[in-house]
Amino acid sequence: MDIYHNLTIIIVCFKSFKLIEKNLEVLKNFKTIIVDNSSCDKTYNIVKGFDNIKFIKTSQNLGYGKANNLGVSKANTQYILILNPDIIVNTDAINTLYMKTFEYNDIGILAPSLYSENNERKSNGSKSFLKKKFFKKNTNINNLANGDTCYDYIIGCSFLMKRNLFNKVGGFDEDFFMYFEDNEFCDRINSFKKSVIEIPSSKMIHIEGKSSEKDFIVSCKLSIIHKVSEFIYLNKNFSKFQVYKILIIQLFDFVQRMFFNFLLFKFKKSFKNLLRIISILMYVTSSYKLLY
Repeated sequence: MDIYHNLTIIIVCFKSFKLIEKNLEVLKNFKTIIVDNSSCDKTYNIVKGFDNIKFIKTSQNLGYGKANNLGVSKANTQYILILNPDIIVNTDAINTLYMKTFEYNDIGILAPSLYSENNERKSNGSKSFLKKKFFKKNTNINNLANGDTCYDYIIGCSFLMKRNLFNKVGGFDEDFFMYFEDNEFCDRINSFKKSVIEIPSSKMIHIEGKSSEKDFIVSCKLSIIHKVSEFIYLNKNFSKFQVYKILIIQLFDFVQRMFFNFLLFKFKKSFKNLLRIISILMYVTSSYKLLY
């Protein structure tokens, strides 16, 4: 079957109508499912005239992983392409990923190389978060692949895989509201003895951090959620004793950094560490769920 009938693009968005509009010329040619986590109607107004685009508005913000799981559950094609709204996509890049599925056995995830708006190459494939954080000396990996390259982890902003494999490994872990769900998902893909591969010949532009408009309060919330997600991820890989040991060490470190930066008039850095301290406290008390 051809790519237009055998692949569904899944996009989870939150007030991302401007970016959806930028991709509309491509999206209108593919089976596409958009899951909108916001109360804004602007995205729906942009896509409502296209029969191939299925629009799902959630009653509340489900978070990234859960909303993607919902979108995939509505797909009926062999392949799915998980796509962030801040990816500027093109048909050639999608087709390159799709054609690579016929070249390799035991494929788990195929992902493009990522570029900035200025056409600067950005890292995509990487060693696992745990290796980077705890085993730095033994696992040096060049993040810029020259050819098709297997990695522990691929950034979850754009990747293609078989729908039945996505379901087989259990989809995204819904314990993560946002951030680190792609780390954990790649861990499970690897545990199924499937490959996570970056395909440099497939090139997509990643307008990082612009999936939706953010004010100061939202940015603070996202900063806390990111750190909390890291703790949730660690909790899935270590014992409670080990996790709390890490938390205590980090707490003392962040407190010192906050005060020293404040005394040096580095107020932005001081505030950043304050948010990290709040993240630890909210994780320990489980009050972080109030941010969702």
